[in-house]
Amino acid sequence: MGIRRLGDILVSQGMITEKQLHIALAEQKQTRLQLGSFLIHRGVVTREQLGAALSEQYEIPFNACDQETIHSQLVRLLPEPFARRRKVAPVSLDNKVLWLGMVTPSDMEVISEIELMTGYQVEPAICLEEDIERLLDHAFDDRIKAKQTAVDIRFSELVERVDGENASEAALEDNDAPVVRLANAILMGAVRAEASDIHLEPDSPQMRVRYRIDGQLHQIMTVPRDSEEALVGRIKVLADLDTAEKRRPQDGNLTIEYRDSRASFRVSCIPCVRGEKVVMRVLDESSKAFDLDSLGMPEKQVALIRKLLDRPHGMIVMTGPTGSGKTTTMYSMLCGLDSTTRNISTIEDPVEFRLKGINQVHANNDFGMGFANGLKYLMRQDPDVILVGEIRDHETAMTAVQAALTGHLLISTLHTNDAVGTIARLNDLGLDYFKIGGALVASIAQRLLRRLCDNCKRQCELNRPLVETIFQGREIPPSLDLESHYFEAVGCEECGGTGYAGRVPIYEIMTVTPKLESAIEAGLPGSSLREIATAEGMIELAISGLEQAKRGVTSIEEVYFKLSG
Repeated sequence: MGIRRLGDILVSQGMITEKQLHIALAEQKQTRLQLGSFLIHRGVVTREQLGAALSEQYEIPFNACDQETIHSQLVRLLPEPFARRRKVAPVSLDNKVLWLGMVTPSDMEVISEIELMTGYQVEPAICLEEDIERLLDHAFDDRIKAKQTAVDIRFSELVERVDGENASEAALEDNDAPVVRLANAILMGAVRAEASDIHLEPDSPQMRVRYRIDGQLHQIMTVPRDSEEALVGRIKVLADLDTAEKRRPQDGNLTIEYRDSRASFRVSCIPCVRGEKVVMRVLDESSKAFDLDSLGMPEKQVALIRKLLDRPHGMIVMTGPTGSGKTTTMYSMLCGLDSTTRNISTIEDPVEFRLKGINQVHANNDFGMGFANGLKYLMRQDPDVILVGEIRDHETAMTAVQAALTGHLLISTLHTNDAVGTIARLNDLGLDYFKIGGALVASIAQRLLRRLCDNCKRQCELNRPLVETIFQGREIPPSLDLESHYFEAVGCEECGGTGYAGRVPIYEIMTVTPKLESAIEAGLPGSSLREIATAEGMIELAISGLEQAKRGVTSIEEVYFKLSG
């Protein structure tokens, strides 16, 4: 007896009538959808009803491809192009039996091929094509890997082998050892997921592995406690750190090449009560392009910064919290300068990216090369432009101002909340207002806001109380147009359920005009300086953020969250 037709089964089960079937068959010819998918889209049957009918048609179980219960590592047993072409996905593994979700479960050729590929006995399960596509998207999409391991190996089998492995020097150097493969998988997984940091955190009962993506931490996997010493040891070997030292903090750098990919990491180890915690900053030089035009900055602000960089001398200060993108902006400024006609030098701690045509010095207090001393030595190197990683103390601040006042263009960073706060911070470091007003050319505050996911963002009404809170009681500028449409985060598969994908910078550029210079030298308070700077054309961070929200790039809640602190 041949396979019964799906329409006949649906009619016999009372799910649709003969009339509905005839209408559906007539209309379905005008689309490329299969009959079952067409009936679901029209709301004639539910997914569960269709699954039951397909199960009866092929006499095999139906599987709904539930992403919450099917581990992405299992799905990635098959190469993505093969799985998409054949419309199949592994959905379960039970005692060497691999249950394979299939749109066409009668395709014995595919079943035989997958048995050869995986070494498992394959049993078919009927699935809807849309469910398989969603499952494959979930398993292979780089954004979803923020909540998966992003590892192309059988993690469960790997951990079993790592459990019994001794963290000896020989094992840590063996490229085929499970702990080596595990370390490579975590490191390269972070690069593919576009993470900025990797956190290996000793915890009970297992070590947590987390990636920081778009400024937020996501747990990726856990590593058995028996294996954490081997994993940390492997990272130390790669970073040329002392594997026997577990009581003192250590810093280092590592570079790995894996499957035609290359990435560098800045490594920091610190002892905790449950073991050693390791944090690695991802320095993926291959994906970095330092260019002012590609930062996402409005054209007017790009033109303003280029005009500031044309100044022969003075001090430009970047402000903002850690992780707000200050280094990227400063590197973009330097790369926009002509290094063939200017001597450009930097002193950094550490040097995160190597820039062509620019002399970069690593600050090291142990050898008398801190920021202050390093800047003094650079001054003897006939520099035109100097970048100082951070102004932290009185000596560095004094030397930086002297450099700016004696014919050099100096770029540096300070930790303040806004551009106007630079004045008070420099004064706190022991500089008098007269020198600050004479040396400072501009202060640029920066934040990184998460971008709304274009696939799922939803239009919403403006949260006026939140906007009023952002401006902290000050009058809301009429240019904002609060009657515009705004959007909010929802969350979908493409963004990993966060509602956001990627980040966009916002800037507050305070240029020191003659009027503002006089106000600084007179020692006016920050509120007065802000009024003058705004009147002279400064666009505040709050306005920049809300302009991005008005364009649908980010949400009001994200602007509030990033500016409230």
